[in-house]
Amino acid sequence: MTSNRTEELLKADREHVIHPTYVVGGEIGGIVFENAHGVMVVDTEGKEYIDLSSQLVCCNLGHGRKEIIDAITKAVNKMDYTSTYFGFGNVTNIECAQRLAKITPENLNHFFFVSGGSEAVESALKFARFYQHSRGKDSKIKIISLYNSYHGTSGISTSATGFGRGLYTTGFGPSLNGFLHIPSYYCYRCPFGLSYPECNIRCAQFLEEVIESEDPNTVAAFIAEPIQGAGGVIDPPQEYWPMVRRICTEHDVLLIGDEVMSGFARTGKMFALEHWNIKPDIMTMAKGITGAYLPFGAVALSDKVCEALKGKFVAQGYTYSGHPLASAASVAALDIYVKDRVAENAANVGKHIRERLDAEFLPLPCVGNIGGKGVFLGLELVKDKKNKVPIDADMREGLSQKMLRHGVYPRIGGSVNNRLYICPPCIMTIEEADRALDIIKPLIADLKPK
Repeated sequence: MTSNRTEELLKADREHVIHPTYVVGGEIGGIVFENAHGVMVVDTEGKEYIDLSSQLVCCNLGHGRKEIIDAITKAVNKMDYTSTYFGFGNVTNIECAQRLAKITPENLNHFFFVSGGSEAVESALKFARFYQHSRGKDSKIKIISLYNSYHGTSGISTSATGFGRGLYTTGFGPSLNGFLHIPSYYCYRCPFGLSYPECNIRCAQFLEEVIESEDPNTVAAFIAEPIQGAGGVIDPPQEYWPMVRRICTEHDVLLIGDEVMSGFARTGKMFALEHWNIKPDIMTMAKGITGAYLPFGAVALSDKVCEALKGKFVAQGYTYSGHPLASAASVAALDIYVKDRVAENAANVGKHIRERLDAEFLPLPCVGNIGGKGVFLGLELVKDKKNKVPIDADMREGLSQKMLRHGVYPRIGGSVNNRLYICPPCIMTIEEADRALDIIKPLIADLKPK
């Protein structure tokens, strides 16, 4: 039984709210959240849930951080909003850029601010093409990305997204010209039908073949997530990113690292590409940049890219680019990442979680694969382990509902809708992690292969 208040809220929700990536007028989940603290979210009935997915892998610093709330309050008491258009600045946005320059890879020192991940990708792709134009290479306009990738659902970013192609394009018209997709680094379900390491990293080699086939003089950039997020938290073989960096450099193709989901301590490093010591030419950021306390994002441009753009007028921007309140939230969040060594905690807790997943979960009849790094992990759930047949919709929905009943907020998705995200806030303790794993282990063990 739910209270009258919750029922009234659910009724209003059904009548007035259109939910993202959901059926219009469809049956809603029956839960309305009202409070949150630490690694917990709380519904209108007072029930607490361990936030195992960090709300779309956004809440890296957990819920209710006083430092960030105080920073926002202090900023709004000084000034609500000023535009950064036409060369005007504001104090907190400049401070944010200074903080970012200290933690991003050393060649990324210039930042274009946006309100979220899709805008960051949109801007990064436009900057990549404008960079080539600024060098007199107007033929270099093609963008290559991966199948199973997610880069957003705005106009340009949707064309780069490879995950759920039919889902994100049906009914909205065709994708834009100039976008190519190639097979991703999904070793468990290798699109080439090969096995690592005998494959010789065919997925990376294929990028070079496509660039050469299309003609390097027509390719502007390659964009990819260091670890694929919405596709199911899938990490590449160790050799992949060094090979990709070499290929892009040798063919004069910009490398864009999409760190919207994997950045800001999530993988046990401040940015995931640091695991391979890779420096992209352009990098996108959002989500963890404020810990999701306010919508915010940024595009980091390398010195090389920025030098080519000097003196050029860039007709790109958003009303809330560099918003002073979001910038203040980001400054506070960035200070917490450094002061509290959040990446180190994510690495330690993630190592503990991964060890338990490998030892206790992987042997279960319906667990086929584990991927990711730090507290950016995913379990592949299958109903036929030998043939890697994904769990069906009924099994997926049944597991989600059981997790909710037992006080764990779940996310099951990915390219074949069968990967369970283990992506709690980066500040989660080992004790909290064990509590979550102890809850979900018997639920997953109860899944029956068919």
